[in-house]
Amino acid sequence: WDKYDMDKVSKWKYGQTGYPFIDSLMIQLRRTGWMHHLGRHATACFLTRGDLWQSWEIGRDIFGEYLLDGDYALNSSNWMWLSASAFFTAYFRVYSPISFGKKTDKNGDFIKFWIPKLKYYPAKYIYEPWKAPKELQKQWKCIIGK
Repeated sequence: WDKYDMDKVSKWKYGQTGYPFIDSLMIQLRRTGWMHHLGRHATACFLTRGDLWQSWEIGRDIFGEYLLDGDYALNSSNWMWLSASAFFTAYFRVYSPISFGKKTDKNGDFIKFWIPKLKYYPAKYIYEPWKAPKELQKQWKCIIGK
């Protein structure tokens, strides 16, 4: 944990990871100052031990910057817990940036609200838009990677 990968951290912070569920949650946080606790779990897990492997401390600092209901002690404890740095023995439980959101928002309405460019993507592709055929991406006016 010597240094943060600021490219990864910045993409996470600004909702540009390429994972629509994670990105929509981070956009919601920046615009409203709030995120559901399960969204907090998913984004924290993604940053620390699910995909980006960054220190919980940078996540704590970013959440502290935006959360309206933030409390330094609780925020720090939650980040330590969710990163499996302390107080948590189920380190093998990781929230998937794809399947976790599908459990509560099968059609991706939350994603479509926060990322309007994906509004034409059907449920089949909304959590994994890179799997949509290029012809359909063009039709839906959102080509992944461009």
